[in-house]
Parts: sequence; C-alpha cells; structure tokens
Amino acid sequence: MTIAILISAFLLLLFTGVPIAWAIAGGSIAALAFGDFPMPLAWLAQQTLRGADTTSLIAIPLFLFAGELMNRGGLTHRIMHVAEHIFGRFRGGLGLVNVATAFVYGGLTGSATADTSTVAKVMIPIMEKKGYPRDFSAAVTAASGTLGIVVPPSVILLLYGVITNTSIGGLFVAGVIPGCLLAVVFMLTAWYIGVRENFPKVAGKFEFAAFRRDFWRALPAMCMPVFVLGAIVAGFVTATEASALAVIYALVVGGLYYRELSWRDLIPAVIESVALTGSVMIIMAVAVPFGWLLTVTQVPHLAAAWIGGLHAGPVVTMLLVILLLKVVGFWLDLGPAMIILAPILVPIAKTAGFDPYQIGLIFTLTLGWGLFTPPIGTNIFVVCNVAKIDIGPVSRRLIPFWFATAFAIALLIFFPSLTGWLPKTLGY
Repeated sequence: MTIAILISAFLLLLFTGVPIAWAIAGGSIAALAFGDFPMPLAWLAQQTLRGADTTSLIAIPLFLFAGELMNRGGLTHRIMHVAEHIFGRFRGGLGLVNVATAFVYGGLTGSATADTSTVAKVMIPIMEKKGYPRDFSAAVTAASGTLGIVVPPSVILLLYGVITNTSIGGLFVAGVIPGCLLAVVFMLTAWYIGVRENFPKVAGKFEFAAFRRDFWRALPAMCMPVFVLGAIVAGFVTATEASALAVIYALVVGGLYYRELSWRDLIPAVIESVALTGSVMIIMAVAVPFGWLLTVTQVPHLAAAWIGGLHAGPVVTMLLVILLLKVVGFWLDLGPAMIILAPILVPIAKTAGFDPYQIGLIFTLTLGWGLFTPPIGTNIFVVCNVAKIDIGPVSRRLIPFWFATAFAIALLIFFPSLTGWLPKTLGY
C-alpha cells in the first residue's frame, strides 16, 4: 500500500511538470499521510535535514566553485591549443581536439553540464569556421561533455560514494582508466566519421617550439586534476579537504599565474556555484525520507529477489540493471536518477558479484549516456542552444557516440580490472 502510494504520487507529480525535488518530497508526504506508516510530518522534516547534513557533501560546492574559477581564468583556450597541436593534423582532427579538451576540462569542473557549456562556446564556433558541419560539432561536444562525470574529481561519483557509503577517494581513482577509455572511444569515433566524410585537418607541419610554448602555458591548468587526486591518494587530505585545496589552486593559477581572474569574477562564480549546489543538495535532502520508505517497504530486497529468481547469471543481471538505468535516464536527470536508483540497484549488482567501484563507474557511464540521449538529454539542449540548431540533426549525429558509449560500458562489465586494478594498487 505504502509503496504504491509513494511511487504513484511521485510519478504523477513528475509527469505533471513538478520539479524533481518537490515530486520526491510530495511522494513521501503522500505515503506518510495515506500509507501504512503513520509518521508525523516532523519526522519528514528531520530526515530531510539529515539528508543534507553530511560532511562529504561539503565537497560539492567547493569543487563546483573551483571549476567556475578555472573557467573564468582562461583555462579552456589554453587546453584547446595543446590538444590542437597533438590531434589537429588528423583528418577530422578538431573532433579529437574537442574530446581532448573536454577530457582535461572535465577533470577541472567535475560537472557534465558546466563542461559541455564551456567547451561548446569555444569549440563549436571554431569547428564551424574551419568547415565542420554544425550538427557534428554540436554532437561531439554533447557526447564528450559526459567525460566530466567520469574524470576525477566528479560530483556524480561523489554523490554515489555518499549514497552507497563507498570510498570517494577510491571512486576517484577508479574513474581514471574508464575516463581515459571513454575519451579514446570517442576520439576513434570522431576520427572515423572525419575520415569517412573527409572533414578538414589543420594545415602545416607540427612545430615543436609552438607546442612546447603552449604546453608550458597550459601546464598549470592541466595539473589541477593531478594535484587534487594526488593529494587524496598520498593521504594528505580527504576528498572533502581536497575540494578546498582545489579552490585555493584555482585562485592561485587563475588570479596570480594567468592573471585573468579578477576580484569582479568571484561574486558571479559564487552565485553560479551556489545555484548548482542548491539544485543538488535539495534533491539529496528530500531523497533521504524517500529512500527510507523504499527500504522499509523492502523494495530493494524484493527487486533483488525477483532478479535473482530469474537465475540469469551476473552478466545478464547487470544488463538488466543497465537497461533500467537507461530507461530511467531517458526522462530523469542524472543526479536524481542516481539518488533514487542507487539504493535499489547497487545491492542487486553486489549480489551478482560486481565490485563497488565497478558498479559505481558502470552506473555513472550509463546515466551519463542519458545526458546525450533524446528526448531530455541535458547536454543536447546545451549544445543546441549554443549552436542555434534543432535537436533532430544533432540526435542523428549522436548515434555513433551512443554505440561508442555502449562499447565502453561493455568493457567495464567484462573486464573488472579496468575499475579495480588502480584502486587496489593504491591501497583502496
């Protein structure tokens, strides 16, 4: 009775256009008011407050603030120039440059939307000016923008760690190889399309002197993910403390080294970070009583028993989990989907024999897949807004990148060492 009311009220509110946070809260209120657990509304308020009262969540606004500071400090152009030296002379090389820029920049922001928006504003006009189709430029940007949720530091991996009580430092380390893997398959996809359609390439010979100059200029920016992850792995700081170090690093590099970050940039950066943090934290807060109601009504247990009763084997079990994540990803944003589904599906995946880090990265890649999948893929709307193009042509161009993502996820399923080797080597 309670679970039926909870889910029905949540879906009804969601499909009538109520924001996701209030749909979750409304479902919980309806379940308490009309279900089998007559709890006072004061309990709901207490549980909601507890949902936001987690020390690890402090890292979210700090990482987002650090990303905003680096964004306003002129990072993207410097990273792009280095990538252009390396990949620009391949056929369709600016597509590879786009992916490489998003890969490095994703490690600075930790946010797919911020990464996509910033790279789109820089790369799409340049690619179009060089003769690349606008729909392809938008598509490769939308796909490569998902690297920001895999490459550490990642806000989504941080959320997963908090929700499932998994080591955040271990998750960051585990995300390194999958992040590189996803970048490589995206690059190969962009290169193949470039060769097939005879896209242009950068003229002239490789000039080592120019590359060395641009590399040294961009090196402080590119070192930020290494600095943050290295501090965590070395045991000097926790993931939360590392987020504060990231802010200090961004202030020093953007303000003192590059001298492109001024005091006037701080207030807009704070406002943007607070807005993004608020949208995440309020969902985290209201998800706690929602998750408690799911747990006491034994939804995770029943779901695990049902899938276990199929005797499908580990791989098929994970494929069923991925299918559910993918279906939900069609209409629910990445953060809320992770918050709602992780408590239900992670125990199922663990029962099937998968490692917590492996599960976390498979979840992240699968939900990130939804960011560039119609009809509600956030990254698609971001790039379409920047490129001034309809969603249809971009969606058609994204089909090869969907298959590329599916291939990367399959590799994570069949080769656990891709997510497990590095954390094990470093003692996580």
